[in-house]
Amino acid sequence: MSGRKRIQVEESEWYRLQREASRLKDIRRSLPGLIKEVRRQTHDDLERVFGVIEDRQRSVEQVVEGLSEQTRRLETETQQRLQAQARRWAEELRASAGELRKETRVHLAEQTHRLRGEIADERRRRQADVQRLATELGELVQDQERAAVIARDALSDARAMHRLIRDTLPHQRYAAGRLASLEQHLDRADGNIAQARFDAALATAQGAYQELSELRLDLEERDREQRYLQVQASERILVVQLQTKSSASQPVYGPEGEVFGDVDLDVDYWSRGELTALRAETTALEQRIKDENQPLEAQELRDIVEHRAPALEQRLAAIVGRAGQRLIASQQRVNLAEAVVQTLEDMTAYELDEVTYLGQDQREAYFAKLVHRNRNEMVIEVAPAEGDSGGSVLRVLSYDHDTAARDELDDRGRALSRQLQAHGIRASEPQAEEGDPDPLYRDFKALGQAPTQTQGQALPSTATES
Repeated sequence: MSGRKRIQVEESEWYRLQREASRLKDIRRSLPGLIKEVRRQTHDDLERVFGVIEDRQRSVEQVVEGLSEQTRRLETETQQRLQAQARRWAEELRASAGELRKETRVHLAEQTHRLRGEIADERRRRQADVQRLATELGELVQDQERAAVIARDALSDARAMHRLIRDTLPHQRYAAGRLASLEQHLDRADGNIAQARFDAALATAQGAYQELSELRLDLEERDREQRYLQVQASERILVVQLQTKSSASQPVYGPEGEVFGDVDLDVDYWSRGELTALRAETTALEQRIKDENQPLEAQELRDIVEHRAPALEQRLAAIVGRAGQRLIASQQRVNLAEAVVQTLEDMTAYELDEVTYLGQDQREAYFAKLVHRNRNEMVIEVAPAEGDSGGSVLRVLSYDHDTAARDELDDRGRALSRQLQAHGIRASEPQAEEGDPDPLYRDFKALGQAPTQTQGQALPSTATES
């Protein structure tokens, strides 16, 4: 005959949904307090980015000053357009810093599209200007001495552009081998000059210069886009980090969304370390975003902005919701055990003797022992149901020195279930479990010292029977 009775107790689904909705609203309400810190750190990132761009612009200006007159005029116009783009970019980025809305992603796409369009227009103008310059120079090559000067100037301009790209732009990252290939063209032009083939040298140098100029614009575009996305990705991850920090300790909500003022929710404890894991993940992601030795590609950064950061925010909300659910479920287990003890005391001559948590861990099963004057004992176990449902599994374990009839034990289980239902507790009909209760359940000192799953060890067999 079995002295083990099992009753499933469910939590109200409506109660759970209400509580999770409250948690989400609380995280949303915390955002205004984070905006100031987000803006500050984003502005610092922007200053660093624009410092790099401004340093490169000064290098360009120095190179342009050393170019031939016609090329210098052309490159000065190009540089003015790029500087104007950079100023507009800076103004718009600073204005949008801290705007934690969906529109930020749209703004990002618009910025990138506009920048690419302006660069494409600049390339078309550049090609037209180079073609015009080539026509003007072509008319002068009949004069051998003049042709030599023009060819050498064209080669000098091309080598200056080559050095500018080599020294200031990430050419290996975005166009590996391209600069080395164009350098071979310049060497060929140098050889043509040595052989007095100034027309061939001029054509080769001009062609290389045009390709170098286009390469410079392409690298400038891609580098700016990558840095822009880097700032945006850093901002989005910073938001998650600040939300995670502010969510570590939370008020606890009741079924109507009311705050239990005397209870604080330790989210990391009740989430079984999920908050720490999320914090570690966002820290690692932040380091990857800011890693200049192995920088992320633009598409990877865009994925962080559009998908990964929002997913991490949703995960944080779910972690906080589960932690609150587990805390309240733990309290409900205590309340349920008290109700069962009271009911059994009313139904029988048993009295409460002692209580404990498995492993002294409030996230685990709660136990209460009742004793009879004839030395018979009953142990009440209220354990969390599987799957974070918020429900509980109630076991009543009977340790009788005399022989209790099976019908008597069954009647006691059904009477207990009815009493719980009468008090509004959603309890199933009792189910008899095979075998006799494990005597180790009577040792409350051992139960209180038992290792738990939270501590990285398996529960003892006495606590997993079902």
